[in-house]
Amino acid sequence: MKLPKLFYADRSSAGAGATAALQQQATRVLRRVAHDLRLRSHEIVLQPARRNIPGRVSLRTETLFVDVLDRPCQKRVALSFRTRRGRSDVTGGGENYVPIEQIESVHGYASFLEGLRLAGGIDTSSGDRR
Repeated sequence: MKLPKLFYADRSSAGAGATAALQQQATRVLRRVAHDLRLRSHEIVLQPARRNIPGRVSLRTETLFVDVLDRPCQKRVALSFRTRRGRSDVTGGGENYVPIEQIESVHGYASFLEGLRLAGGIDTSSGDRR
C-alpha cells in the first residue's frame, strides 16, 4: 500500500487545513483496508484531537477497531488495531501498534491484513465473522 506523504510529515506546527487533509487521507486508507478485508458492515468515525488525547480516524467493525492516530508531537502518524466485544464496546482491548513502514511493502500489507482477520475473527472468503 502506498501511504500518503502527509503520514510522514512533521505536523508539530500544522494548522486546521493540515489536520483536515490528514483526516481525509486517513479515511481513504481505512476505506481501502475495509475493501481489502471485504467487510460488509463497518463504519469510519472521525474523533478530533482534544487536550492530551490525539485525534483519530477509526475503522470500526463488530469485532475490531483499526485506528490512524494523529499525534502532533511525533513526526508521523501511528496505526493501531484492537479488538472489541460488539458495537457497545467502545474502548476495546489494548492497542497494537503497527509500524507504517511495514504496511508499505506488499508482503507487510498482506501480513497486516491477515493479522486483522485473525484478531477480528473475519472469514477470508466472505468478510463475515466466523
